[in-house]
Amino acid sequence: MRVHRRSLAIAAVGALGLLALQGYPQWLQYDRQQLLSGELWRVWTAHIVHTNLAHFALNIAAALLIYRFFFRAISLRALWVSALLFSALISAGLFLFLPALDWYNGLSGLLHAMVAYFSIRLAAAGAGVYWLWLCALWLKVAIEWLGHSPVYASLGGDMNVITEAHLAGAVTGTVAGLVVWFFRQRKPGEMANAAARCSCEKERKGSGFKGSGPLL
Repeated sequence: MRVHRRSLAIAAVGALGLLALQGYPQWLQYDRQQLLSGELWRVWTAHIVHTNLAHFALNIAAALLIYRFFFRAISLRALWVSALLFSALISAGLFLFLPALDWYNGLSGLLHAMVAYFSIRLAAAGAGVYWLWLCALWLKVAIEWLGHSPVYASLGGDMNVITEAHLAGAVTGTVAGLVVWFFRQRKPGEMANAAARCSCEKERKGSGFKGSGPLL
């Protein structure tokens, strides 16, 4: 109970901190010209600010749902390290391959990267259901890429959905997951240990696993 209350307190403080930052997108969002002038912090902070409160609420709700049914099998350390790395990679990809994109903000690109990456990691550890998560993610990205607006776009007021960021996130997470899987396959002992942990955690309620400890 004490751990649960502490987690809720940390989550509440974090949510309030993020909410306070929403008032400063001009200083934090991805801005190509400002990046060129040296404001490199934007490659990370772009993913935590949003166009408006509706945009913020949609992404936070998505993050909470994904955590509840997906990320609970993953250690907080792995989540933080991955978030910092993928944020920078997504911003770098947008900068290099989309020179016409002047600005971007929002958490959704990073969420796509995290879901893709950890789907592969968890599936490789023995929880095959996560291949379905990966397929569903790429189906969503493909539908958006074909020009169909996301069904939630109308809920965000005047927010402009940058579907290229979703693609950049999915590519980043998928490539990273496949690279890690490839190199870990070359370490049979480590893969065997991961598979053993996974078998002990199978069918956890709500996310395909059962147990309290993080898998990755």
